[in-house]
Amino acid sequence: MFAAQFFNTGLLLLIINANMTEHAPFWLTKYIHGTYYDYSVNWYYNIGEIIVQTMTINALLPYITIGMGFGIPWLKKKLDNKFTGDVYQTKKTAMSQYKDLYSGSKYVIHFKCAGVINIVWVTMFYGVGMPLLFPLAAFNFFNQFICERITVAYIVQLPPALDD
Repeated sequence: MFAAQFFNTGLLLLIINANMTEHAPFWLTKYIHGTYYDYSVNWYYNIGEIIVQTMTINALLPYITIGMGFGIPWLKKKLDNKFTGDVYQTKKTAMSQYKDLYSGSKYVIHFKCAGVINIVWVTMFYGVGMPLLFPLAAFNFFNQFICERITVAYIVQLPPALDD
């Protein structure tokens, strides 16, 4: 998961806009003929701006996830009880369906870890040339910390008890 995110966020823009026609192996690099031969002021102005915008969106995305984490289950519950607010009135015909609806979703930590590692790698990859990425990464980690605390406390199911 992380590899796909890092490729899309950090490497794809670099590869598409690079001009590698002067480098070996020529059978491969002859197809990579973008605009920029090296990092330049124009590269940072055009490509670096897109990377910073992507990282800003990644920093604000946890709040959208929280909104969807509360909003979608709330709407599904309201549709189930026909907007009456009575949890005992339901369209579900089996107890397992009712539990699935009212118990919350499962916590998918692998997506969260992949996102955090992606932020670290993109920041370390481009941070020397774009120092704005360091405070942006810190802002992202703070936002993720707050949103994960809310998610674990109010949205997702309790993990199974594996031991005393």
